Amino acid sequence: KKVLHMDRNDYYGAASASLTPLNKLYAKFEKGDAPESMGQGRKWSVDLIPKFILANGTLVKMLIYTDVTRYLEFKSVEGSYVWKKGGKVYKVPANQKEAATSSLVSFMEKFRFKNLVQYVVEFDEKNQDTW
Repeated sequence: KKVLHMDRNDYYGAASASLTPLNKLYAKFEKGDAPESMGQGRKWSVDLIPKFILANGTLVKMLIYTDVTRYLEFKSVEGSYVWKKGGKVYKVPANQKEAATSSLVSFMEKFRFKNLVQYVVEFDEKNQDTW
């Protein structure tokens, strides 16, 4: 049997595709060529809809149980990035130092978040003083 797949895009996957090289992503959004500051375009693979599998989730357990993992390769996320209007790409902070120097959130938002994290760490369900 033969199957004919027709797609108007020059890549496979429609809305959930991963675009490589980086120039394909820029072409999709009609932004010209990727800037040289982004490095080699073929080293980028950008998901139009990011897909994460929780490391200890049910899906991973099912994949291991069914032995499908012989055909899959898991890789931990090396970094997450966001694009903000204006065309600039920002790294999502992954540690305290990056969070302190990030321009993604204002100083007041950082202060509020610090207070929230401190509240969560100190919260004790049995001690109403921490409520």
